[in-house]
Amino acid sequence: MQSASNSSPHAPDRWFPTRKPLTDPRLRLFCLPYAGGSVAIYNQWSQGLPAGVELCPVQLPGRERRLSEKPIGSLPALVDALLPAIAPLLDRPFAFFGYSMGARISLELARRLQARNGPRPVGLFLGAAGPPSVNTREPIHHLPEPEFIAQLRRYDGTPEEIFQHRELLELVLPMLRADFGIAFTEDGPQPAKLEVPISVVGSPDDKHVPTANLERWRDETRSEDVRVRLFPGGHFFIKSQRDALLAHISEDLNRWMGRAP
Repeated sequence: MQSASNSSPHAPDRWFPTRKPLTDPRLRLFCLPYAGGSVAIYNQWSQGLPAGVELCPVQLPGRERRLSEKPIGSLPALVDALLPAIAPLLDRPFAFFGYSMGARISLELARRLQARNGPRPVGLFLGAAGPPSVNTREPIHHLPEPEFIAQLRRYDGTPEEIFQHRELLELVLPMLRADFGIAFTEDGPQPAKLEVPISVVGSPDDKHVPTANLERWRDETRSEDVRVRLFPGGHFFIKSQRDALLAHISEDLNRWMGRAP
């Protein structure tokens, strides 16, 4: 029988199953996945981060250990569910890393915290995505199944073996539809600008996110500390350029932690 803490929808073990708490962390780095991704993306990241950084990959409903849970396809609903789980961990300086869909979630988390006058991240890492104001891609999550699957293949993020096994595909399709619904969420009228630094990473080879769109993240914050860096490897350079990406993240985290109270 599950303990009360583990059965709660906001239980930290449910949202952060691979987190290894540090005794006295200097900073917590919350990592949000791309559509269809899980905490597994961030395996082995801890060894590439500065000392004292506690890695907190976020496991969303509908995948891996949470496969039996209904995926959340509404960005406001997801943030409503996630914030209570994150809140107890915001007693130390923190940052968000969001990749593709995860960038959209990270932006919304930071906006919500700022709107509530809550603790703010020392910075945001946003990868393989432009801001919602310049999202020119067509939403795919409402497409009929054959067209939706064809579009999934174009993104190269879903392993081919999943497409080859009908039962497995049927298990993950609801999660993928929900994730792409999150990724394509449009902004409401004139959201407030953030007050935090932003570090943007992308690839000139990314056929889904033009390099010019990466520069538009500057419009989302009042901070003058906005950096845009490019890596080879296309939309999923997070896999092929892990070491170079972690070196960049570490550089910015050291800089941001130097400013944190």
